Amino acid sequence: MKLAQEIGLEIGETGGIRVNEYMQTTDPDIYAVGDCVEVLNWITGRKVLAPYGDLANLQGCVAGENAASENCVTFPETIQTEICKVFDYAAGSTGLSESNAKRLGYDDVVTVINVSPDKPAFMEGKLLVTKLVADKKTGKVLGAQCIGPGNVNRQIAQWAMAIQGHLAVEDVVNAALPYAPPLSLAIDHGIAAAHILQNKMKERMKGISCAEVHRKVTSGETPFLIDIRQPEEFEQMRPGIGETFMPLGAFRKRLYELPQDKEKEIICYCKISLRGYETVFVLE
Repeated sequence: MKLAQEIGLEIGETGGIRVNEYMQTTDPDIYAVGDCVEVLNWITGRKVLAPYGDLANLQGCVAGENAASENCVTFPETIQTEICKVFDYAAGSTGLSESNAKRLGYDDVVTVINVSPDKPAFMEGKLLVTKLVADKKTGKVLGAQCIGPGNVNRQIAQWAMAIQGHLAVEDVVNAALPYAPPLSLAIDHGIAAAHILQNKMKERMKGISCAEVHRKVTSGETPFLIDIRQPEEFEQMRPGIGETFMPLGAFRKRLYELPQDKEKEIICYCKISLRGYETVFVLE
């Protein structure tokens, strides 16, 4: 960066070298790529630093071809897709996170979390936890994050293409993805996450984060908390925050235990919230 400044190249507001779509600096005879340049974000249109190895290589191809052929190709904007591996877990992200979306002016952001395996249990499926972020006004997918010992790479790749294709949640729920039991679920983990988001956007269900539950409990609010897990699960781990234990199999027989106040907030949960989701529909 010091060299760029010394030779008079313009530095952008992010601290990276300013380049145009041809990867050309403010000196038309100099091209720059990689960690030292700033590029446009595909979703927001704002300049960002995106120091990723794959982008550096793609930018290098663009710069090289343009230097040899007088600016004939362009580098598209980035959605800042990334992934890493830590021991047996992988973690990936693409597009905007919930906090970034709100910070950048999306005032009607809707999110969901899906916890399910990457393939069937009989094929030794491994767990994935995916969070999706969308703009409720347009239905467009804004971002996705995924973590787990399962195939995180596939999930992040799917969502990266959905975002770059300007797809809405409604476009994703019936996506024609490859399926075979050794490789994926019949309803892919990502498509299942899209269905959950679709249901939430259509107000068929309401979700709540563990952080929000913690805030309610610690601030003195008293929602009626229902632990819908099996007895052995309850014995292994208990939140101890005033929850009522009502296993899903016995739930319909114990409806009389629910608050008589129809305005009382009821929060249902299980291990990964699938049974909690089912319980909500029983209540409705």
